[in-house]
Amino acid sequence: MAQNLISAVLSDSDAAAVQQSITDARAKLSFLLSLQSDDVVSLIKVGNTFLPFIDKAYQTVKDHPEILSGVFDKEEFFKDYELVGKIRPILNQINQLAEGLQKTYYAVVSDAMVASLEVYSAVKQNKDKVSGLNVVADDMGVFFKKSKAKAELTAK
Repeated sequence: MAQNLISAVLSDSDAAAVQQSITDARAKLSFLLSLQSDDVVSLIKVGNTFLPFIDKAYQTVKDHPEILSGVFDKEEFFKDYELVGKIRPILNQINQLAEGLQKTYYAVVSDAMVASLEVYSAVKQNKDKVSGLNVVADDMGVFFKKSKAKAELTAK
């Protein structure tokens, strides 16, 4: 096996514990939204550049609430501000975790595919020598057969 990007084991109990932790986190974050793409596109995007602006607005509302009209919902603004402060570090950690998990998955599935291709090569070489391997070779070979439509397009 020429490629081995990762060599690790995740026990069943650890995998179950991680799954349970995710379930617990979802329960504690029960207010999370599921917005459609169109909804997300219509939102004002706020990166790190404008967070100090929001901080300044928050402090101004606290210091000078009299400047705002009666229809401005200060309490909702305060809740939003506090939630931003609590969600942001969680989001950063989850994004880092998700990125590491995704890259690890890419590496491990690539390792598994490289090894599987090696196995397939050995199966093809030995299918006439070992009883039953011709069936395995046929089963594995299905994944590499072109569909008729693709074959016709390639032939043209």
